[in-house]
Amino acid sequence: MSNPYNLIEADDFSYEFVTTQGITYQIYFLDYSAMFDDYPTIAKFIYTFNIDVIDCDERLAITDERIGITVVEVFKKFFTKIENVVVYVCDTTDKKHYARKRKFDTWFWKYNDGNIIKEDGIAMIEGIEIVNALLIEKHHPKLHEIIFAFKDLNNKVGDK
Repeated sequence: MSNPYNLIEADDFSYEFVTTQGITYQIYFLDYSAMFDDYPTIAKFIYTFNIDVIDCDERLAITDERIGITVVEVFKKFFTKIENVVVYVCDTTDKKHYARKRKFDTWFWKYNDGNIIKEDGIAMIEGIEIVNALLIEKHHPKLHEIIFAFKDLNNKVGDK
């Protein structure tokens, strides 16, 4: 298996790396607790995950296995710092949300060492499918409560 790219850690919640093709990626986590306001005992654990191409044409990276390995490395770092939970949303603006889901699914199934549980979700907002997923450590003390809240929010989000 290839090695991850060298990570530049800006802080506990953001990282950058540059691929051999010269593409710069930024990976960052943002507080997502506001979405879980109805669940105050777990809200503090929830973050959202984002990955952005900040320099160059992302189409050049389609077959670069090291990107997935690097993303997984960032998740490992993130999960070891505190009892974090990640929700990611596949952007729908360019209608490529299912391609993004497949990419993340592939990375998860290929590189997960069994310590992370992934729960898929779809929220309907104004007739648009919002594809998302929850990533949580299998030994998280609030595992069942967090998964319940995630599923409940996906079912209710269109109602807000």
